[in-house]
Amino acid sequence: MLRKEDFEPNMETEDKIPGAQPENPAQSQRFGDFIVKYMQNVQDTMELFPGTSFQAINEIFGVLYVPLENMGELEVTGTSYNSIPKCYTYMDMEATGASGITRLHDHPYLKLRGKGTAVAVIDSGIDYQNAVFRNAGGSRIAYLWDQSLEDEEGMGKDKEQNESGRELESENGDVGNLLENGADMADTEVPYGKLFRKKDIDLALASEDPFSIVPSRDTNGHGTALSGIAAGNMVPGENFTGAAPEATLIIIKVKPAKQYLRNFYLYPPDAEVFQENDVMMAIAYAISWAKKLEMPLSICLGIGSSQGAHLGTNALSQYVDYVANFSQVSVSAAAGNEGNTRNHSTGIFSQGREQIVTELRVAEREQGFTMEFWGEPPEIYGLSIQSPTGEILEVSSSIGSRTQELSFVFVETKVYVNYILIERQTGYSLVYIRFFHPASGIWKIFTRGKNRQNVQFHMWLPVEGLISQDTYFLEPSPYTTVTAPGDARNSITTTAYQHRDGSIYIAAGRGYTPDGMITPHLAAPGVNVKVPLVRGGFGTRSGTSISAAQTAGIAALLFEWAIIRDNQPFFTGSGVKYYLQRGARREENMQYPNPEWGYGKVNLYHTFELLT
Repeated sequence: MLRKEDFEPNMETEDKIPGAQPENPAQSQRFGDFIVKYMQNVQDTMELFPGTSFQAINEIFGVLYVPLENMGELEVTGTSYNSIPKCYTYMDMEATGASGITRLHDHPYLKLRGKGTAVAVIDSGIDYQNAVFRNAGGSRIAYLWDQSLEDEEGMGKDKEQNESGRELESENGDVGNLLENGADMADTEVPYGKLFRKKDIDLALASEDPFSIVPSRDTNGHGTALSGIAAGNMVPGENFTGAAPEATLIIIKVKPAKQYLRNFYLYPPDAEVFQENDVMMAIAYAISWAKKLEMPLSICLGIGSSQGAHLGTNALSQYVDYVANFSQVSVSAAAGNEGNTRNHSTGIFSQGREQIVTELRVAEREQGFTMEFWGEPPEIYGLSIQSPTGEILEVSSSIGSRTQELSFVFVETKVYVNYILIERQTGYSLVYIRFFHPASGIWKIFTRGKNRQNVQFHMWLPVEGLISQDTYFLEPSPYTTVTAPGDARNSITTTAYQHRDGSIYIAAGRGYTPDGMITPHLAAPGVNVKVPLVRGGFGTRSGTSISAAQTAGIAALLFEWAIIRDNQPFFTGSGVKYYLQRGARREENMQYPNPEWGYGKVNLYHTFELLT
């Protein structure tokens, strides 16, 4: 059960405005979000905190919205660590040719282009006016859910608009026919934000002022780029095509993380981060809409986080594992771009090694950051922290998970520590450390093993963009840097390579997980890849999110062959992964799988060569 002392906001709540409209707790800054499973005693928690509400994600997970004014300070404990939403951020046609896609687009018999399948991109939204997402029948976007819009923005929620999806149609009319045959959209209203359907988007496209009808914008361009890579139209004059140019698009723009979480995690003010529960909610609704459309669904997640034990135990990673085992659903995840950021350090104890010293360089004007220490069982770890002035303070392992405040005499830095001897999801030891106004220079973390077992520990800093580039470990390890949810066992986790010379992307996250699970699974082009831009035109982007988007489009092509053409009617996301692993291209002088390339470079054409 969640306890009152487990929660602590690091912000002041606003005064309530008399006569104001009731707030949606999912969007309101007055509420804290906590991910729970149904087996937890949700009702008792709601009674403990007046004003608490509950929103289901699926039959396993849900979200409690707790008024911040009724809570104490947010605190990491053995019961609350997995309930506090983690925050995720972006992991940024020659490329399609390298993956064997274009040969299948034009193959005389196969001609796979994603027809009859759906691709969901959960990211920063989409430039729905861009021509690469339109065809003769109008927009190729079936659903656009903008979580960031207030309920009163955009179009109302009357019955006529709720059923507007009935008029959805594609260039060949297939989608429209499905809806005319009885798929009812009236029960798919979203719990927060604003939902637009194809009819709404088509009205906007025909209007002189599109944003007065569909006011959703992609201000970052990341979601537009991923949508184009996964399922953009063929543009011969630009030598561009998405992997599945005839797939139907489902787009979810994830709302920004709430301020109390940003404060707690000490993120820079301008960092773009998203809450775990909002991404999970997006996945759940994308699956429900694909079922309404009677289409297999390929989901693209181009975001990632270094929070957690990297064992696939974060709530989002667990949820990805769950849905990827569904028939007709696959999830493609980015491996992350943490391979050369120096944000990971590790150490191994042995019988002859009693203490390991980890040196951490802290940049000038670093305002604050978090660090997570995860130690393998059964060892009991002792930690102490030394400031740049040489002052050493001990971290207690005997006072439970209550927050310890370490105050140094010769620097103004305050360090808050939670020591969880046995974290309940993993069995690992977790030491959660927050540095407030850290003094610049070299900090040292002394780690001792009481039993000196032959075990390993890891330390992770936040991902690039959420901490200064000049704050890093002096002896980092590029391995075990695949971000969540790329650590999920059933995801298709994709790393990036340069398709022009065949080299691995230098920033790509590397495997394996601490318990030896193979990740990443595959490699796809992700360096200087042509992508559509907001407001038209094309540019280039690099990163493992680009690779994940291409893999998501490839999964749609496999679903077209397997399900739409009735070759494998019960194809799952795991089946997609196994087919692609079998057909991946591998170098003769390299052993596979390996932590850099997984099972090799994805090549869908070679997969079909093996099938025949």
